[in-house]
Amino acid sequence: MFGRATEVSQFTELLESGQHLKGMRLFDQVSKDPALCSLVLDSVVMSNSNQNDPSLHTPHGLPTTNAARGMLAISGFPAGVPLLRFITLYSFSLRKRALSAEDVRIKARTLPSLADPVDTLYSALEAGDVGVSGAVLARIAMDRGIPAAAHAVLRYALNDLGKLGHHLAVTVSFLDAAEALGLPRGLLPLANLGFFLAESMKGTRAIEIPPLAAGAVPPSPEGLAEAAEAGAFEVVEAQLRSLLAARRTDDAVRPLLVAASADPGFLGHTLILAHAIRRAAPHLEPAENFHLFWKAYRTLVSRFGYPEFLRLGPDPGVERVAVMNAVRASLEHKTPPAELTLRQALEAGVPLDEVLRTIVNAYGHWTVGEKEHTIALLGAAVETARFLGRDEALLPLAVALMRLPF
Repeated sequence: MFGRATEVSQFTELLESGQHLKGMRLFDQVSKDPALCSLVLDSVVMSNSNQNDPSLHTPHGLPTTNAARGMLAISGFPAGVPLLRFITLYSFSLRKRALSAEDVRIKARTLPSLADPVDTLYSALEAGDVGVSGAVLARIAMDRGIPAAAHAVLRYALNDLGKLGHHLAVTVSFLDAAEALGLPRGLLPLANLGFFLAESMKGTRAIEIPPLAAGAVPPSPEGLAEAAEAGAFEVVEAQLRSLLAARRTDDAVRPLLVAASADPGFLGHTLILAHAIRRAAPHLEPAENFHLFWKAYRTLVSRFGYPEFLRLGPDPGVERVAVMNAVRASLEHKTPPAELTLRQALEAGVPLDEVLRTIVNAYGHWTVGEKEHTIALLGAAVETARFLGRDEALLPLAVALMRLPF
């Protein structure tokens, strides 16, 4: 009666049971219909939310999947099927909990009345109480909405960002999945986030974040960028106070993203964390953002400013078809270098979204490299390029593509 939708349900069951041979055969049938690919992606996101491997300190399953989800939103279907296929195969390789969103909903709903659910959450996280942490975080989302749950858990993550910023980056990834799925399905990634933080941040004590006083100088994005590049950190501090007090988080994070794009760090962790900071900022209060941003400006990167040699020049007068063929050759063979062909495409007026779609579509066919971190790095680079806009998009794209193995 329901035709192909029933096949998606069958695929979800195979994904949950780990029957990869049957699952991939069914995937190849269902993915021929672009209208069903988004349902398949939701199933993969749900399944990978359940990653549970005691041997891993940091579960990369959902961050990897979420980065792919962001790129698939740019690529679309059917062009994005190869990338979706890889993420599906990857899903079958992960060890997972046998947990559903309905299980989480029932557990959260049966909790007794909580006088202060956020305080209860923090006590459970500090004690390492996995079950209570997941249930209470889900209950906050059910009673107050996902944004309230996001603020509560992000504020706790600020107590210790973790090695390479994993605590914050993973938290943002689970929250992005919850927002994308919506309630009640989003309860599953929220509960698993509570499990992860209870395990990884057990014993973490709360830090005090003082209120943020009104800025002493007029907020100026240009002033922040110039001060950061000059190393005038007393001015950086003052500008961050003013910009964040005015809730201008995008203006406050831009120089940090430029710097992280120029030096994305080991396996891209610097850029991935800077991207996560941008994603987290709307959920945090100004004082919390100041604490996070000020620490990142002082410790995450060592050099600020956009490299002049990557500034775009005038239109080179190259035909769009020719320049995009050259871009595809760069992505497939690394000849000519992507820095050259991407520059020509952007200078020739090719829309940034078309350039990004071309990059994502090419990546779906790459067959080598450590996929978890390369997908996460490329996802952060692509999203940062969109944020920075056409004039500065070349920096994150050229540097990331130079580092990615393909």
